[in-house]
Amino acid sequence: MSADAPRVGVATAVGVAFAVQAGVALVIFAPPVLAPAATRMMGLDPSTVGVFTSLVYLFAAIAAVSSARPVAALGALRASQVCLLLCAAGIALVATASLPLVLLGAMLLGLGYGPVTPSSAIILVSTLPARFRSLGFSIKQTGVPVGAGACGLAIPALVAAFDWQVAACALAAAAVAGAVLCQPLQRDFDEGVRGSGPSASTSPLGSLALVWRLPRLRELAIGSFVFAGIQMCVVTYLVVFLTETGLGLAAAGLAMTCAMIGGLVGRIGGGWVADTLLAPRRTLALVSLLMGMTSLGLACVQPSWPLAAVIAMAAAAGLSSIAWNGVYLAEVAHRAPPGMATAATGGTMFCTYAGVMVWPTAFYVAHAATGSYVASFVLVGLLGLAGAAMFVRPSPD
Repeated sequence: MSADAPRVGVATAVGVAFAVQAGVALVIFAPPVLAPAATRMMGLDPSTVGVFTSLVYLFAAIAAVSSARPVAALGALRASQVCLLLCAAGIALVATASLPLVLLGAMLLGLGYGPVTPSSAIILVSTLPARFRSLGFSIKQTGVPVGAGACGLAIPALVAAFDWQVAACALAAAAVAGAVLCQPLQRDFDEGVRGSGPSASTSPLGSLALVWRLPRLRELAIGSFVFAGIQMCVVTYLVVFLTETGLGLAAAGLAMTCAMIGGLVGRIGGGWVADTLLAPRRTLALVSLLMGMTSLGLACVQPSWPLAAVIAMAAAAGLSSIAWNGVYLAEVAHRAPPGMATAATGGTMFCTYAGVMVWPTAFYVAHAATGSYVASFVLVGLLGLAGAAMFVRPSPD
């Protein structure tokens, strides 16, 4: 542990980072669940939630690449508390059902979501021993599917018992509570770290320049652009694709659940493999190869396939497409110059969110042009194979 590391143990650092990640994910994944009822009240088509989601990730990208200075000024945990409060404000504005305020809420959600990963990077890279680095980051990143899963369980129940606006306000209250619960640990996390290090003077363009200047960071940023796109395509379109192949909604939902379970296993398993069996780059190459193969496998799914085979394919797709995040973030923090983990993470996350915005649109265009999901999943499969080829070649200097 470095001299300016947080005054907390490894388990506490990982646990708090996980809890914050799960908390913001719980809020961020709520709008699509709320969309059917919310858009009906607002007189909009439910498909407009896609515009809302794009706006969230646009501002998340801006916030991520701009996070170095505020995280250095506030401290990593204080910045995480601010992120939770911004998410609370954003979802509360969504509850107003006023279109201008809903759009402002999307912006606040993005501004709250973007800096969470860069702020946690400085906590984890200065706390985790090298032998547990990838696993620790991967455990922290399981907060995303855990938060999303909790959202999928809690929000429908709240909407059924009350209404969608009460559900949104309950999420806002939960995010505020999370920020308050972090307060007793804030001094131990941030004392001696706040305001220090080169990241304190890094601008958004400086973060991007840092990533582009260092070959290994540049490679990781390009990889995350590809991987994030594959993950979002699988998560966004899996249920729709399976129902169009003839599965009922319940069976398609079961396949998605199995994909998320596979993702949890893959995320933790990927971190363990990178720490114990393969180098992180080789692990990313293997994961990318599996992404490509399982996406090509999804392109082959036919109505005649038995349900067990479809579910197995969905679980494999989830296991591979969600496994990369922790290994990638640990490697970014490790390869960043001393004191620059936040800036490097923010710069690479800009590329990550760009992939989230670009590739699902390309997936849709491929489907619209051909009238079939085969071309779309082939495109995603080729992306995965290209990523594997990039990480399997000799390491850049």
